[in-house]
Amino acid sequence: MRARDSGGGRRGGVSGRSAGAVFLLVAAIGSALAGPGLAAGGRVNLLRTLAPQIAKARTGKVAVLLPASIRNDVAHRLYGSATVSANGYDIQLAYAPGCHDATACFFADFQAGPGKLTFRTRVALAHAVSGAFQDISCGASCAPASIEWREGGVLYGVQYVLGGKAAMIALANSAIDAGPR
Repeated sequence: MRARDSGGGRRGGVSGRSAGAVFLLVAAIGSALAGPGLAAGGRVNLLRTLAPQIAKARTGKVAVLLPASIRNDVAHRLYGSATVSANGYDIQLAYAPGCHDATACFFADFQAGPGKLTFRTRVALAHAVSGAFQDISCGASCAPASIEWREGGVLYGVQYVLGGKAAMIALANSAIDAGPR
């Protein structure tokens, strides 16, 4: 629908060219101020974005395995949080602080702890590691794609809202290839 004339034959406000320039300027300033967790249409450096959570996870007895980066298609800051025990860790990445894995703000989750592979679809991972994959599933709400694997007697897992099978295998392989962080 077109904007209506205010009577004088000329609309007030910003021209299309000026509006585009203003948008680009605001986007550039926003990206510069947002910090390391913002990477629209690009990759988020997990080692930098989750540095405090990785340090916290290292206090446990389980090796911390994480991919170096992850794709983010949304221009929004990401927030990390973590819980750690002697038997494992759970590092979350979300669109809001204090998300606690809620569907509305969830982005990705990296876990390690005791357990066995639970998903039915088996996948081959780096270094001859066997894993299991589960695609996105929806009921009352949607669960993200998940991949899990056992290494050194520990069950590792990744959940990711933008993950398909190939993306999840790539994330797991990146974590396995990199070794402990």
